[in-house]
Amino acid sequence: MLGFFLQWPTLLTLIMLPILVWMYTRLAKSEERDSQREFGVLWDEYAKKTPTFIPRRKQLTANPSNI
Repeated sequence: MLGFFLQWPTLLTLIMLPILVWMYTRLAKSEERDSQREFGVLWDEYAKKTPTFIPRRKQLTANPSNI
């Protein structure tokens, strides 16, 4: 979505940007409800660890087994 605005910065894309953000937000929430119904507890555990839209910054730690 934001890429369209950056690539074609026009009045139309400026108007469409908030509309598309709103539509995709609604779609994501709908898909989350569907996933919760289908997967139940597994989905709940996943959703607790995973942010919805904006990733969390994790502190990077050295794992000795990967060295």
